[in-house]
Amino acid sequence: MISAGQVIRQRRSLLACDGKTSIPAERFYRMLSRVMPAPGDAIPWRPAIHFVLFVHRVEGIDPGLYALVRDPGKLEKLKQSMHAHFAWEAPPGCPADLPLYLLERGDARQLATQVSCRQEIAGEGAFSLGMIAEYQEALVAHGPSFYRRLFWEAGAIGQGLYLEAEAAGVRSTGIGCFFDDPVHQVFGLKDLAFQSLYHFTVGGYVDDPRLTTLAPYKRERS
Repeated sequence: MISAGQVIRQRRSLLACDGKTSIPAERFYRMLSRVMPAPGDAIPWRPAIHFVLFVHRVEGIDPGLYALVRDPGKLEKLKQSMHAHFAWEAPPGCPADLPLYLLERGDARQLATQVSCRQEIAGEGAFSLGMIAEYQEALVAHGPSFYRRLFWEAGAIGQGLYLEAEAAGVRSTGIGCFFDDPVHQVFGLKDLAFQSLYHFTVGGYVDDPRLTTLAPYKRERS
């Protein structure tokens, strides 16, 4: 079994996806379970970031659009904010305590690529996702400074995904360039209740021969 230390030391951002690697549903569910809030988390406020997912290659799960509701108390609010025709079905084998929902079946690879500034890594991985923030209500309640806290939460989630992907034998990377309005249109978000804040992708990686890993320098002794 790979150790936590090894995972942390070898963690790298992928630069390109191979367009063919899939991951088992069990591993997919575990990745998402690890970014759900838990007692003792470093983030002291209730979760304000949820996922909209473009699932491409997860064994045993239909490709399509999905949603992960990181605060189950916001499920109805998300439903009311998104397209009325979405299914909101639990995928097969999904743990009962994981609020993941199938919204719409279909090949979402091209769509994921287009909304992520046409970056192929969004469509060629096992899955990609958008982090959707509770926006207007949170800023009104907590003030403008809460905007950066939303990014802190997104960053903490991203680091968890990086490590889970590495432990699963794949890799991941954040996607900072995306078209937020088209993302909103895909999922039916029409006002400022929710805002696309950051994107992420996970998949089989292609090694870049320009990169080299060296052993750390030994500390000089006086």
